[in-house]
Amino acid sequence: MSRVPAEQRREQLIEATIDLAIREGLAATSVRRIADEASVSLGVVHYCFSSKEALLNAVAESFATPILGPVATAIEASRGFERTVRAAFTTFWEVTQSAPGRQLLSYELAAWSIRGDGEAARLLYQTYLDVIESFITEGMGITGSEALSSRTLARMTLALTDGIMLAWLVDRDDEATQAVIDAFVGILVAIVRDAERSGIVTVRDRDPEPDEADGQA
Repeated sequence: MSRVPAEQRREQLIEATIDLAIREGLAATSVRRIADEASVSLGVVHYCFSSKEALLNAVAESFATPILGPVATAIEASRGFERTVRAAFTTFWEVTQSAPGRQLLSYELAAWSIRGDGEAARLLYQTYLDVIESFITEGMGITGSEALSSRTLARMTLALTDGIMLAWLVDRDDEATQAVIDAFVGILVAIVRDAERSGIVTVRDRDPEPDEADGQA
């Protein structure tokens, strides 16, 4: 067997764990099953991760990765605050809709972790919050304050998107889900614009479209 760099092997094991857990559930992810899924020996798994818990913690930290690129691209291609927000949420929904197993696994992983030491759940949500806050501050150009911080906006967004996606996994009602996302985008934009007028936050618009610019006058 050719020698594979440790970091590459770690990524291979993380993806194997995710694939196995999506297909058969988190309960199926014994270290032996993960090794078989990745076509490596048990020794390789133990060399890369000190325990199954350490591997699942790494899985939790990796969950936002497939979302990062598409949403960042959508934000970069958008102009005007509301269009940028809408593009971000629409892209997030499309990515999630295309891989429902990953979303279900995120809930399963969080629930499993909370019953134990909670570390995987903390890492999962910390990663999501960091990504969302980065989109809010760097992508959407929102600078918060003590009265309404970007972290609070990130927590609000995560709480709602978590709920929306869980409901969709239950009923698979695409139309209802899209309606809720559209409504939330409108509410979020209104909250931020009201906070901007009150001096609680600032928004750095990137070349707003004529109709959006007129609406801010």
